[in-house]
Parts: sequence; C-alpha cells; structure tokens
Amino acid sequence: MSIQMSLVFALTTLEMVIVGLLLLPLPPKLQTVLISNYDKLISNPNISIILSFIDVLIGIMFVDAFKNGFGMIGKEDEVIEYSKNLWETRSRKFYSQRNMYILGAVLSFQVCIWFIMMLLKSTVKHNDLLSGKIAQREGDKAANEKPDPELAERARVLELDVETLKKQYDQLWAEYSKKNTDTTEADDKDDKETKKDL
Repeated sequence: MSIQMSLVFALTTLEMVIVGLLLLPLPPKLQTVLISNYDKLISNPNISIILSFIDVLIGIMFVDAFKNGFGMIGKEDEVIEYSKNLWETRSRKFYSQRNMYILGAVLSFQVCIWFIMMLLKSTVKHNDLLSGKIAQREGDKAANEKPDPELAERARVLELDVETLKKQYDQLWAEYSKKNTDTTEADDKDDKETKKDL
C-alpha cells in the first residue's frame, strides 16, 4: 500500500473512532464540552482550509479510482489481446476498486460526523432550553407558594360548606334509613295479616 493510501486508511480509522465516540450516550456536560471544542476547531480558518483541502483531494482521488475501477469492466478481453497480461489488469482493477471503497468510506464518515454534530448541537440546545424552562417553572411555583390571605379565607369558607354538606348528608341518610325501616315493618305486617286471612 502506498504512503498516500496509508494516510487515507489512517484517516478512515480516525473518523470511525470519532463516529463511535459521538454515538456513545455521553452525559450532557461532556456533550456540551465536545460541541464547544468542535465549534472552536471548525471556526479556526486554518483548520477549515486544511479540511477543505483534504476533502478536495479525497474527492479527486475517489473520482479517479471510480473511473479506473469501472472503466476496465468489459475491456478485459481487449487488454488480454493487446498485453497478454491478465493478472496485471485484474490487480489494477482490484486496487482501483479498493481505493474507491476506502475513499468512499472517508467521504461518508465525514458526512456522518457533520450530521451527528448537528444532531448533538440540537440536542444540547433543546436540553438547555428545557432545563431553563423547568428552573423557571420551579421558581414560579416557589413564588406562588406564599399564602394569600384572600385565598386562605376562601378556603376556610369552603371547608365550612363541606362540613355543612356532610352534616346534611348524614341527617338525610338517617331519615332515609328510618323511613325505609318503617316501610319494611309496615310491609311485613301487611304480609302477616294477608297470610292469616288465607
């Protein structure tokens, strides 16, 4: 493997490790630190120029590998006729396809890292907003927990009303039970008299 492809393979491995770390369920504080460091790194003009240069080089290498790898399909018979060296043609095709897959992986991992960082930024932003709203609601609840004299008087009046309703209910239930008992006794008396008459 050439030095160039060794560097590309090392870049692929580094990007795989970064994607693996970003997909871990990290604590929110660590996610915030990670995102702020990433933003500082990307906003640096020197780093952005280096990353753009690497992207352009890898894109050119990918197009070249794609052209060489798939340009040989169907031309093996012509190459065999002219060069009589099938193995050399097949090895060039293999190396081109291998390079194309590795370079494609590098490009796709770059897109994955960018997309994951966007999702993490959104998640951290929404977590911060949510925690701020929760803290605000807790502060509002603490402010509302101070007793209001008007509400206390209203609650006392309502408690008296509830007690009065309970007493009325108990009295009505006792009266209903008494009437029910009287009615049952009268019915029993009528049944006994009817049986005597028969």
